[in-house]
Amino acid sequence: MAAFLVQDIRHAFRQLRKNPGFAVIAVLTLALGSGATTVIFTVVSGVLLKPLRYAHPESLVTLHVQAEKRADRWGFSYPDFLDCQRECRSFEGVAAWTYGGATVSAPGQPEYTDGRLISSSLLSVLRIPLVQGRSFNPADDHIGATPVAIISTRLWQSRYGANPAAVGMSLSYGGKAYTVVGIAPSDFQLDGDADVFTPLGQATEPRMHWRAAYFIHVVARLRDAVTLPRAQAELRLMSARLAKQYPDSNTDITLVPHPLRSELVQDVRPTLWLLLSAVSLVLLIACVNVASLLLTRVVSRHHEFALRSALGAPRARLFIQCLIESSVLGICGGSLGLVVAALGTGPFLRFWPDRLPRADEVQVDWRVLLFAIGTAILTALVFGLIPAFRANRSAIEQSLRARSRTIAGNARRPLSGFVVSQIALALVLLSAAGITGRTLMRFASLDPGIDIHGALSARVALSPGVLSDPARTRVAWRELVENMKTAPGVQTAALTDIVPMREGENVISYRATASAAPWTHAPEALASAVTPDYLQVMRIPLVRGRFFNDNDRLGNSQVVVIDENMATHAFPREDPVGKLLWVPAFGDRPVQVIGVVGHVRHWGLAGDDLSSVHDQCYYPLAQVPDHLVRFFSSVLSVVVRTQIPPLNAVDSLQRQTRGATADQSLYEIRTMEQLARASLARQRFLLLLFAIFAGLALLLACVGIYGVIAYLTSQRVPEFGVRVALGARPADIVQLVLRESLTIIVAGVAIGLLASLGAGRVLQHLMPGAQTAQGPILAAVLPTLIAVALFACYIPARRAGKVDPGISLRSE
Repeated sequence: MAAFLVQDIRHAFRQLRKNPGFAVIAVLTLALGSGATTVIFTVVSGVLLKPLRYAHPESLVTLHVQAEKRADRWGFSYPDFLDCQRECRSFEGVAAWTYGGATVSAPGQPEYTDGRLISSSLLSVLRIPLVQGRSFNPADDHIGATPVAIISTRLWQSRYGANPAAVGMSLSYGGKAYTVVGIAPSDFQLDGDADVFTPLGQATEPRMHWRAAYFIHVVARLRDAVTLPRAQAELRLMSARLAKQYPDSNTDITLVPHPLRSELVQDVRPTLWLLLSAVSLVLLIACVNVASLLLTRVVSRHHEFALRSALGAPRARLFIQCLIESSVLGICGGSLGLVVAALGTGPFLRFWPDRLPRADEVQVDWRVLLFAIGTAILTALVFGLIPAFRANRSAIEQSLRARSRTIAGNARRPLSGFVVSQIALALVLLSAAGITGRTLMRFASLDPGIDIHGALSARVALSPGVLSDPARTRVAWRELVENMKTAPGVQTAALTDIVPMREGENVISYRATASAAPWTHAPEALASAVTPDYLQVMRIPLVRGRFFNDNDRLGNSQVVVIDENMATHAFPREDPVGKLLWVPAFGDRPVQVIGVVGHVRHWGLAGDDLSSVHDQCYYPLAQVPDHLVRFFSSVLSVVVRTQIPPLNAVDSLQRQTRGATADQSLYEIRTMEQLARASLARQRFLLLLFAIFAGLALLLACVGIYGVIAYLTSQRVPEFGVRVALGARPADIVQLVLRESLTIIVAGVAIGLLASLGAGRVLQHLMPGAQTAQGPILAAVLPTLIAVALFACYIPARRAGKVDPGISLRSE
């Protein structure tokens, strides 16, 4: 048996060497389809399928807060975290972290550095060993403890020269001296890179004591033999107890566990599965293309197969031989596709529009190798079985008596089916590209609510020396704005805690009446603290009333400006100006509405409509209470309107920012145009990929249609010769071929239309906001597809119209 198999493999290679053109086209077609599919699968495997790099990652969960009438919130309050850490018995350990960052003043030159505040249990829960030193212990994790820090390997190398004695040295961070107690491994990340880790329990921010402040990420590790449903049941009981004990903040609040891996990749999971589905259609078209080529070869070899059967070759042997030939093609194409994947995965990751979670774990590993091998075998079966069955059904006597041209009739049906399949699949991808393009056009045409041209935003790191005194900090705020305004090319500048279309939010609850109902049922609004020139910088329209001025400061009446959405919801059919709002975040006393402005698409051009929070309000930065001044300084941003291209003003703005002690800086500098474009980056990325996939599908379908129609017309040369001899004109032959081809094309279009409707629903589910009204899309796509298909048919039809009847009849 092994000898026969080796013999058949050698015979398959000899057959392919005898037809190098066929072999090259088939292998390249399969390599194109399998290579693109393997690239996407490599990313899917690394991001979605591969276990996390932590020890026993299946037991790691993240905890969310779920409100009865609101979506899940990633954040936890610090008091709820402490209760969970003390009381939950389902978890081996519970840990927390949140974002931070400050200026590192020494050793080295002052520079803003990203940081994280972590609980003392975090590294032990994640089971992450340090490069050197120790982790935090419970004694470090409370107010008043000795300031200690863990630094990243990158900071250890750049600031301490990788000195082994760095543990125990001092680090000046945020104006405070910390003792370095450990070095984190180079691959340790918490939602991005960070260089300084400090104890969360040492934070003195007031929100650390608020149960309604959901800003803490919580990670836990399940105990052995404890299931997720069991932990969920315990958290539900704990949530009920907290709701009774703290009704103002915890009513209708449930603590919910989710697998940590799902949490890390939830934003990109739909996109990756969508891309894998789309590229699989390209691979399927490639398989159908090669199947049609193989079938034409099998039909042309009927005489050979019949002769071998007559000489005693078993039918099973012929079947296996054809299947081996297709398998050789599949393996060669799959191997070349694996090379394409190895070379193309890196560029694909760099092309990804934003930060791809777990991107450093994406690589060609055993999962990808198994996928490539499985794809090669599956594709060989897909495009090899029909030709193999066809070869096995040869009628010996009929085949030996007839010439090869007369045998083609029975092959028309499967070949026509291949053409129909290619057209239908190509139409699905063209329709998906049209939906994505139409969606992108709609989002790009939306009014962001601000003038994005000529505006710049940047985060600000204030001098650590001014942060200890609220009065000095307020002076630093004013000086910063005034210095910015004197920079060359700057029209005006303002400060804000959040910037539209950039990461960062501050969602608060509000009421238009002094109701006593729990605040968990109150509506919510996005709140932003700004300086008076903010409206002028962003050019947000003032609808009625006024905006802030220098008199709106601490000690005077608290005021607020709301957007049109909030005005409609809070004060329907009333003039909001002069009305009062009750906002717990602003204190016990109500605040007065002094103006109404236009709505800003803060969550991005694509994401604003999908947000659960549509109301917006603004309040003066100068009215922030003293105990919050340091916190607001840590999230402060500057927005600037310029008379010159904004990026040309960056150097002068940096110089104006340095301050008297030369330790202030701007970072994360972006123009508002860049932020607006970035908010559509995912949609633009999908459109480009779908356009590439649709173009490949159209090209492969065109080649496949041409090959099939050319073969079928070549088998009808005698018929065409008779028609011409009886008086048919060449144009009549062309029309005959095109008319029959059009029937096949229409069948493919009809099936493709039905499939496109289903694909539209899938796109709407995986890409929220997708415009799935396919009438205009199909009106643009169908003529293109039909024209390309008819062009592929026209070339062999035109060749058939030039048949010489004398030559064709003599050949018979």
